[in-house]
Amino acid sequence: MDEEEVHIAVGKNSRKEKANILWAAANFPRATIVLVHVHWPSKWMPFMGGKVLYKFADEKEKEMHRGREMKVMVNMLSQYKKMCGTRKVSAHYLTHDDTVAGVVNLIKKLKIKRIVIGSRNMSRQVVVRQCCQVWLVLNGKHISTSNDHLEYSENIGYGGGSSGILASIHELGEESDGYVTPRSDLVDETMDEESAEMNDSDQLVTEEIDRLQKKLKQLQGEERNHDERSLSPRQMAASLKRKSLSEPRYPELQIPENIEQFSMSQIEKATDNFHSRNFIGGGGYGPVYKGKVGSTSVAIKLLKPRGRQGFSEYQQEVVVLSKLEHPHIVRLIGVCPESCGLVYEHLPNGTLKDRLSKGLLWKDRVRILGELRSALAYLHSRRPHAIIHADVKLTNILLDAGNASRLGDFGTARAVHVKPLEEETIGRRTNPMGTAGYMDPVFFMTGELTTESDVYAFGMVILQMLTGLLDLNVAEQAREAVKMDAVHSVLDASAGPWPEVQAEKLMKLALRCCSLERRRRPAITSDAEWRSLDILRAMVNPASKSWKWNSHAS
Repeated sequence: MDEEEVHIAVGKNSRKEKANILWAAANFPRATIVLVHVHWPSKWMPFMGGKVLYKFADEKEKEMHRGREMKVMVNMLSQYKKMCGTRKVSAHYLTHDDTVAGVVNLIKKLKIKRIVIGSRNMSRQVVVRQCCQVWLVLNGKHISTSNDHLEYSENIGYGGGSSGILASIHELGEESDGYVTPRSDLVDETMDEESAEMNDSDQLVTEEIDRLQKKLKQLQGEERNHDERSLSPRQMAASLKRKSLSEPRYPELQIPENIEQFSMSQIEKATDNFHSRNFIGGGGYGPVYKGKVGSTSVAIKLLKPRGRQGFSEYQQEVVVLSKLEHPHIVRLIGVCPESCGLVYEHLPNGTLKDRLSKGLLWKDRVRILGELRSALAYLHSRRPHAIIHADVKLTNILLDAGNASRLGDFGTARAVHVKPLEEETIGRRTNPMGTAGYMDPVFFMTGELTTESDVYAFGMVILQMLTGLLDLNVAEQAREAVKMDAVHSVLDASAGPWPEVQAEKLMKLALRCCSLERRRRPAITSDAEWRSLDILRAMVNPASKSWKWNSHAS
């Protein structure tokens, strides 16, 4: 073979491309190797441990994401060059939203005569075979060589022309102007781009997660410092009273008749004057204490005097919980208007997150997931207004002495109207709320809250229960395990021997819950959709049947 250049079309599958590059280096020993790559801008970008459609992000986030994406791509090409050792190697890339059109334009602009391609579908493209001689090499094995190419012509083109490419091809080492073309709806999978994109995006997701986790730790530290300087419960109540007097915008809360009212002195007596031994914990809402009201063990949550949002959440939780009665939804016993306090039944086994970190058998996990699904189905099936919890997560799921679960924290819950005939839930537009990692990315970007937003969060909870992983990127790890047919490798071994076939089906269903396309998410009220969970529940308790719930009017 002569000393002309030989070009190698490379994608993102490093294992496959390494074998093909080494084949080309061995079979073209005197030729100059030129790597060519079509950079395919991703449709998704990392967001709070998951992904969000690129078009929904703001311009600054888009620019940062594309910068990181280009950095990963350039690093990939540099690694490919190193595979050739001391051989003279160069690399060129362009950005295009269609791989075939991108390769054709590379061939035209670089006047390529010989090219090694690692995709059978790509090698079959007539327009490519007409441009140059093509060697098809799969995983380092030569499959075929096309000899039906024509003489190079400037008139050879593809599809809709060159509207989707950059003005010029970049050689590795050149500085890119950062412009990235939009991606069309035509997706060509000839170089395994879609699956490779999922692998490659892990690095981008990890970087985003690291950034979010650092920010979260910073905020948590600030909150702890604030709590250390915080007022006593009695002082908090006084502060709230002053606020209510100085800010008459807050309407007086109408306490439902079925909710008992407690005075501040009763709350103090119940908690032994808020003794430190009765302190359970605290969150964004305020501190929580355990106590006794008569013979009933209670948990008392006090509102921090932090403005309108706090009052709004307090009022919302009272209104919503006063209407609900379900065995797996936390029961509101009463309120203390003086301190904006909420008095609940006390659930001694803490949050599901705490319990999961200590170990929980798979049978208990499956039972709890069934209980939570029944609670959400109850909320979503209410008519004429379905209730959206809007903050389903491990720390808002509480466990009683027998580890039966209760869904709590309804401060962000919202009621949405349901059309009576179509049974279609009308979304409600509101400001983003919820918790990073569990929040529906579509809701975050559009402000439209629907029942599917709860389904997304529930999917995250399922994945965490299956894997025992509390990371924000658990969906990415589960998706990769499913793709590699290695679900067993991510199932939490501390839960005991899982029924792997059914566990895999449940994991796939959970990933559907976390889909960025809301229409792909299963309805929480559909027994047919949740058959995989019901089968697991039946394995735990053969007498169990599909959950039933009452659709009480709002």
